Amino acid sequence: MKLLILFGSPSVGKTTVGKALEAKTNFKLFHNHMVMDGIMHIFGVGSPAEDRLSKLVRTQIIEEAANSGMDLIFTYVWNFAKEKGKTNIDIYKHAYESRDGQVVFVELTAPLDVRVRRANSPERKQLKAHAPDAERVAQLENTHNFKSPSPFFYPDNYTKIDTTNKSPEELVEEIKKLL
Repeated sequence: MKLLILFGSPSVGKTTVGKALEAKTNFKLFHNHMVMDGIMHIFGVGSPAEDRLSKLVRTQIIEEAANSGMDLIFTYVWNFAKEKGKTNIDIYKHAYESRDGQVVFVELTAPLDVRVRRANSPERKQLKAHAPDAERVAQLENTHNFKSPSPFFYPDNYTKIDTTNKSPEELVEEIKKLL
């Protein structure tokens, strides 16, 4: 059983790639907005309740998937300026590895101008009600650190892929080779 953590900055293509990968593999997609949108709707964006509940719900879902022996894709916007990102990921990683599962990290990247253009796609807003729009994606670049450390925390199971000029299908084929 495997946990694939697809991470990267907003609008890089995590959910798009995750959906395409789910369609071509036995993995189930758990994109972060499945949890975040409901919590944000009730408690507001950036509230203490959002932070607490999102961690709690994500952890419970990932642990249940690991208990079930499920291959899971989890998408995550990782702000490397805050320790809580790595703390959260370590919890999810432990859920799989403590049950003899494997965790694979794939970082998706694209330049800011590409991500800003993608941010206002109608499909994005339909699927993710509280996803940042183009203006917010540009603002986040100044307040968050989306640049992963080099070397990465878990270098043995880590790959970085630029999504700029690749179709979701091409990305799926590339990622399938890592699984």
